Amino acid sequence: MRASPYPRMMRVADLLAPVPLERFESEFFGRQPLHIPAGGSLGKIPLGWERMNAMLGSRSHWTEANLKLILNSRPVQPDFYIEPVETLDGPARRADPSKVSVFLAMGASLVANSLEDISPDVRAISDCLSDHFSARAGANAYCSFEAIQAFASHCDLHEVFAIQCEGEKVWRIYRNRAAAPVAPLAGDDAQALIDRVKGPVLMEVRMRPGDLLYIPRGFYHDALATDGPSLHVTFDVAPLTGRFIFRLLEDLAIEDVAFRNYLPDARSAAGDVLADHLAQLAERVSALMRSSRFAVEIGEKQRRLVERTSRFQLPQRQALTFYARTSKAADAELGQEGLVLNCAGQEIVFGWLSGAVEWMLDRRGFSIQELEAAFQHVDRTALHGAVEKLEGLDLVRPYAPKL
Repeated sequence: MRASPYPRMMRVADLLAPVPLERFESEFFGRQPLHIPAGGSLGKIPLGWERMNAMLGSRSHWTEANLKLILNSRPVQPDFYIEPVETLDGPARRADPSKVSVFLAMGASLVANSLEDISPDVRAISDCLSDHFSARAGANAYCSFEAIQAFASHCDLHEVFAIQCEGEKVWRIYRNRAAAPVAPLAGDDAQALIDRVKGPVLMEVRMRPGDLLYIPRGFYHDALATDGPSLHVTFDVAPLTGRFIFRLLEDLAIEDVAFRNYLPDARSAAGDVLADHLAQLAERVSALMRSSRFAVEIGEKQRRLVERTSRFQLPQRQALTFYARTSKAADAELGQEGLVLNCAGQEIVFGWLSGAVEWMLDRRGFSIQELEAAFQHVDRTALHGAVEKLEGLDLVRPYAPKL
């Protein structure tokens, strides 16, 4: 088995080379598709047939959600290949390798989801994409066979970075695109509608091992293995959309009694009372959305989308640094700028560190390493700075517990 080509922390610039990152972001990201040939370098390939076969043997991962079969462009019902099994933790449902093999022999395409959870090489790429774009990222492997099309023309609800690993596959990307879709088309005539609106072919790409294909959200496309079996990995990248604003508004606005009060009866004064009330609430919504706290909360959510991979170094044990909460009182309030701490006449605004500061103040004791684990999305230097501020206020003190 080949050695991993991926460093501990990969960069998106390495993945896109030789296309400069600045050019990709200014000309292609969110705008138009891009094909980057391998150019003789196979270093971007995260897995091959040997590794894929080995991972399929990790039976605990292959649940109904993580393994899907497509035959003649239609999904195979999971009951045909998912079986109940008894485990030490009780009953579970997992893919039966023998039954999966039968469908593959029939020419079914295999979709292996959440591949980043079981492949360090795949995870390296997923992590760097997630970190760079402040987005949720995941990876799926697609195994298909010659002249058998798994999926009809469709568009994705996220950015797509596809890397061809084995064999070849021809992709067709169509000229028209859905406008920032957030849900797939549904209904009996959905596919017919897609086929009518996708337009002519914009570009046709033959993907070979090591090639990368970027497809922005909404572009209609399809793909077909033409000359034999094909294996590729698709990385899904989904930054936060404006839809999140409405969820956040509900969470924050409910703190204001004005949004918890009953609405006036629309029948009163021909609806004028309700209209005036709604106008007042609209002003409050506008002020909330313009507040620093609202921006802080969105930034916090974006940072939480980025997953960090924990790397173990057994048998070494990590040294822990402990702090204990003192008995000194402090008043903490959430204001428009985030958490405001009042202590001994001092007022400190912690902004986007609010969650971490509240976490520390609510505990009798904690370790720096526990803090870092709870707030992996926050820069460690900033976390340590928050601890130093609390220590300077005598709200926390170093201590050495007996473990």
